[in-house]
Amino acid sequence: MIQKLLRRKTLKDTLYSGNETRPRSGLVQGESKLMATFFGLAIALGIGSLITLILVANNRALATRGKVFVQMADGTTQLAQEFDVNYRRPEIIKETAVRWMQLAFEWDNRIPGNDQAVDEGINFDKSNKRVPTKTYLASYLMEPGFRQEFLRLMASEVIPIDVMTGRRKSILRFYSVSDPRQVAKNRWEIDIVATRVERSATQELGEIRVNRTITLQAVPAISPALKDSDPEVWRKTLYELTQNGLMIVEVKPLNL
Repeated sequence: MIQKLLRRKTLKDTLYSGNETRPRSGLVQGESKLMATFFGLAIALGIGSLITLILVANNRALATRGKVFVQMADGTTQLAQEFDVNYRRPEIIKETAVRWMQLAFEWDNRIPGNDQAVDEGINFDKSNKRVPTKTYLASYLMEPGFRQEFLRLMASEVIPIDVMTGRRKSILRFYSVSDPRQVAKNRWEIDIVATRVERSATQELGEIRVNRTITLQAVPAISPALKDSDPEVWRKTLYELTQNGLMIVEVKPLNL
């Protein structure tokens, strides 16, 4: 019995000699796993905080970013401002509405942009009815279905026959053009108070009220390429009108 005890003591002394401390294996493994978990959480938290700081700094830079300049092809630098693609300045909306009124209601027998050429009018359908080239140009600022009805009405009921022969001309007198008011998304209304003065070569024939409320809608602006030698002057006028990116969707009488 005594010999067995001595052998057991000798085996333990052989495995753990000197001042070594015998480990408690279960407790040590648990502590290691816990430390590894805390270390992983610390790394993840650090990465998340870093990403948050980067996003905050980026948003703040975008929010406080100053003027943006772009270099043009000729080497000059221009200030660039970012707008909604459907944004239209009030001045552009008013200019488009006034220009449309002038083309639609100021008549003569001259081609726009070429006072030397006699305007024979434009035949727009199979009825052989003609309208002055100016009025025909004005129709291109209108949406398709509305445009055809407008041309038929102008040819049959509004424009006198003797306009095409040069015996009658008209000019607009503007009394009031309101600021655009937004009535829907990307849509504005303008009130115009004006009269159309009709005259012959020797006398005034009459003055007619043409008070209108015009509704315009933002559309994509397209800039077609035209050469300076293009003989069709009125086509250039047409493309200049459409570059504003606006279309007339309704014209109705303005009751004062």
